Amino acid sequence: MADVGSTEPEPHGEEAGFAAAARRRARRMAWLYTAAAAALLPWIVYLAATLPRRQYDRHYRAAWVGFDIILVLAITRTAYLAFRLDPRVQFPATATAVLLFIDAWFDITTSSGRSQFFEALLLAVLVELPSAIFTLYLAHQVNHRILELANLDRARAPNKPRWRRPGRATVVADEIRSEPLGGEPEVSG
Repeated sequence: MADVGSTEPEPHGEEAGFAAAARRRARRMAWLYTAAAAALLPWIVYLAATLPRRQYDRHYRAAWVGFDIILVLAITRTAYLAFRLDPRVQFPATATAVLLFIDAWFDITTSSGRSQFFEALLLAVLVELPSAIFTLYLAHQVNHRILELANLDRARAPNKPRWRRPGRATVVADEIRSEPLGGEPEVSG
């Protein structure tokens, strides 16, 4: 769907069906991330109530609760941009994946007993690591789709100026005109 005031034509036929399917997938992913953020909120309350006030660090409880709040913010931002079908969703999605990897690592390495270790390992293997991998996959797919659309746009408008990089300077290709007999190129403008 073209933006209001856009000069781009509306997609038709197979392309419109592809765009509608992409929007449906993006909405499903947005709801998934919204649910994940909502599910983490009670977990944060649980941690705030049950973690010991002191472990080896003075601010042990604050560190974990604060980390999980940051994780909820990253997940919420991913959901928000997915709902908006914003291609920048790949940035908070990548941040969310990194935070999930870190969460799994520190859950495992800071567990104090055998039962806590296996609980953390189980949570990492069944929830955190698959979620992180899926989130990286989402970011990769969005990036791939952006590149596809850029190439599709280029194919639709072959006379549109393209950026290219001759040497170190970046110029618009239409600004350079060559002389018909092989003379030096002339820069217009």
